[in-house]
Amino acid sequence: MWIRAAVQTPVTTTTTTTTTVPEPITSYTVSVDETDQTLHTITVEGMQPRTFFLNVPASYTPGTPTPLLLAFHSRTTNGKEILATSQILSWAAAMNIIVVAVNGAVYEGYSSWNAGRCCTNATTYEEDDVLLTSTIISYLESRATIDASRVWAMGHSNGGMMAYRLACELSEKITAVAVVAGALVDDSCNPTKPVSVIHLHGNLDPTIPFHGGGKFETPSVYHSSAEFAKVNQCNISPAAYIMPIKEKIQWICKTGFEVLIVNYQDASHQWVDGYTEQILQFLFAHPRK
Repeated sequence: MWIRAAVQTPVTTTTTTTTTVPEPITSYTVSVDETDQTLHTITVEGMQPRTFFLNVPASYTPGTPTPLLLAFHSRTTNGKEILATSQILSWAAAMNIIVVAVNGAVYEGYSSWNAGRCCTNATTYEEDDVLLTSTIISYLESRATIDASRVWAMGHSNGGMMAYRLACELSEKITAVAVVAGALVDDSCNPTKPVSVIHLHGNLDPTIPFHGGGKFETPSVYHSSAEFAKVNQCNISPAAYIMPIKEKIQWICKTGFEVLIVNYQDASHQWVDGYTEQILQFLFAHPRK
């Protein structure tokens, strides 16, 4: 089921003048590693080969719409790292979620994502990680019954920036995202459909400071979420809840969508135990209607 190479079928649309206009076609091939059946290599036309780890739960039943979660690791690491750090596969097995951990482009010995203004070297070489993600989703949709109302992206650090960019530029497919220790660095954020966002951060984060700056010169977390809430047509004034260990800032949006910041006062840049459970609770609570 998961081994055959795939080429997207051309689609045409007809205007009122009966002129047939072909839509853009993305050609790609997919192969599976002989020793690790979860490791896939995808070659999208015009791009270098990239890899991802595909994990299908034993409870998956063809014909039953199943949530899809795409995971994006931090800069310099890989897909296995975010799978291990988040422990997402244990949750996915129990909750029947297909999980894909995508590997960033590797240059000069380390990986990164082109999330907009960050990060090198993916930005330097103009990696089209949005097209890559869209093509992976199309491939999976051709092989499994994906629940189109629950297609999610989550990411840590540079991977969290990538999740934000997907919410901005791939909103026709992505329905909600989870950002951990990231920031919005996509200057042309203009989603065509509303996307719910949960952003978990540590107030002591030195890499991507909550109030902005740091070595990547990122905007503040509040600015990131507020900007996305604005383009997502949410209410202008968020609700704020200050508690001893965390601060929550919440924007309520149209038709049940939500943008939520949770800032943990004593946390830093790491993925903290409890983040994954909180993320999944949020994602399941915000399907696209």
